[in-house]
Order: sequence, then C-alpha cells, then structure tokens
Amino acid sequence: MAENPLAPPRDRQLLEFFCRQYGLRPGEDRLHTLGTVARSFSRLPYENLTKIIRSSRNGKGPAARRLPTQVLTDHRDLGTGGTCFSLTATLLHLVRSLGFRAQPVLADRHYGSDTHSALLVWVRGRPHLLDPGYLVVEPIPLEESREVEVETPFNRLLLSPEGPGRMRLYTRQQGGRSHRLTFKTSPADPGQFLKAWNESFSWEMMTHPLLTRVEAGKQIYLNGRRLQIRTHTEVVRKELDPEELHRQIASTFGIAVPVVRTALAILDDASRGRS
Repeated sequence: MAENPLAPPRDRQLLEFFCRQYGLRPGEDRLHTLGTVARSFSRLPYENLTKIIRSSRNGKGPAARRLPTQVLTDHRDLGTGGTCFSLTATLLHLVRSLGFRAQPVLADRHYGSDTHSALLVWVRGRPHLLDPGYLVVEPIPLEESREVEVETPFNRLLLSPEGPGRMRLYTRQQGGRSHRLTFKTSPADPGQFLKAWNESFSWEMMTHPLLTRVEAGKQIYLNGRRLQIRTHTEVVRKELDPEELHRQIASTFGIAVPVVRTALAILDDASRGRS
C-alpha cells in the first residue's frame, strides 16, 4: 500500500533538512519562521517534468505520487520541484512540523472542479492561505466578508468572496484583472485530496512541459515551447527552439538536463503514439 503523503510528521527531521539547505534558523517566533520557510520554499519550481516521468514509470495512481522527502531531496540533487499537489503536500508537512495547524484545500479552475490545491494555516486562530503552486508564499488571511489584495513582485493578488465557502482568486497586472481560480475554503479531507491528485495524472497538462518560477521579481512561465516573462510593467513572450528546448528549460529553470531530456522523450513518444 502506498504511503500517505498527507500523514502528520512524526518528527522534525525533514524540516531540519530543509532549513539546513537554505541556511534557516528556526527561532521562538514561529510566525517569522513560517514566513521564512514559505519564502524559501518558493525557490522550488512548479514543474510537471517529474510528474510525467513518475507517471510513465509508475502508472497514474498512488505509486506515482511523490512524497515530501523525495520532493525536497530531488530539489537539492536535481533542481526539480513539483506540481500543485506534491508542492502542497510538502509545504503542509513543513508547516505542521513548525507546530501550526494546517490542512489542504482544493480549488476549481475553468476546466474542472478540484483541479488545483493549496493549504490553510491557522495563525492566531484565523485561517490563512498559502499556495505554493500559485506562488502565494506570504500567508493571506481568508476574509469571507471583504476582499483582500496582496502585492507580489510581479503582480497583485485579489481574494474576493464568492459566497459561503468559496473565494475567488484574481490577478491584477498591466491595468487588467483576470479570474484564475476559485478556492473552497473548507479543508479537503484526505480522501478528496488524494482522489484529485490521482486524477491529475490524466489531465491535459501532462501532454506538454509546464513550468513556472519566480526570480529577481520576475515570473518565468513555460507552456509547451512558449516562454513568458512577466514583471509589474511588461510581459515578454517568445517561442523556444524545439532542438534546444531541453537545454533552454534546464538553464532557465535550474533543472538537471537528464530530467528534462527524459521527460521530453516520454512526451515525444506519447505524441507519436497519438498521431
């Protein structure tokens, strides 16, 4: 039986490993430590390459899920990160290891229900949102009676109540506002979360490389071969050379070349099989 990636931490060993990796010194101020851990965690890229490899080797179920220990050791050794479910489960483990009450939540996007995940952490008795997959690394209070707006290095985030138990996330940039997803503000039970995670291995996003990271105040985003670099003032887009794609992904996102080559080869084989 596959190990439960949402299991409560038995000790602080993985937290201590993470803190050593980033030179963090957890202190008595747990809230300050939460912020430093979450900001350091944002260095892990959102990437589906490891997910594509795991799915190819282990199928589309529990055996393909990556546990928090593997996510963090792979990042140290290979520069990889994960998609929203593995990143949420890993940050959840770290936050609980700090002594905070925390639970996963699910969200709906335009293409389906329960197609994104994040976590709630209770700070001074109030739920706050952390979303490693969407680069929300400062705890945002959930205010179901009013909108909350937060500045990021490359845009502004707006959380707006939609009704009981639902909160819309918008981004503001270059004078516009875009609806990104809708959070369910009640914690997901483990069965719901793991079901959504299992189903994610069959989503359309598994048919092409999808990566994003933040660096020096810029959001770098790759979808297929289309690279986008966003700041507060501009968006630059370009198409990457397919012959150089593996090297460009490796250098742009800091991921080991063998990982990129393996995932792209799996995608190429699958594409030929569909044609």
